[in-house]
Amino acid sequence: MALTMDKRGLVERMCAYNKAVSDHNRMKMIKILGSHEPNTLNVSDIAAILGLSQPATTKHLKVMENVGLFDRERQGMSVYYSLNYEALEEYRRLLDFAFEHASTPCPYGYDCRSCPNSDTCV
Repeated sequence: MALTMDKRGLVERMCAYNKAVSDHNRMKMIKILGSHEPNTLNVSDIAAILGLSQPATTKHLKVMENVGLFDRERQGMSVYYSLNYEALEEYRRLLDFAFEHASTPCPYGYDCRSCPNSDTCV
């Protein structure tokens, strides 16, 4: 089950996304899934393209699914993966927002727990 990213604060969401994409194999998976028709690649296909074992590939796919960047669909005995374009767009939007506001001082002393805008501030 993917995390409900929108119920977490911006900093927590950004950290989760950044941690998920911090591995080069997971970044390659974004390109692989983005360049194929939706739901056309299963674990075996992705593992073969990357030259990874199926268990390692499954582990990487799970990380990306947990933050919502990948969707999965079971068809019979196979599970097919696709990009969640809505989540990718949110990540891009949050990343842009974070850099746009990087030089804005925090009126709450950088204590997100006391900030009434913790879901939208950096």
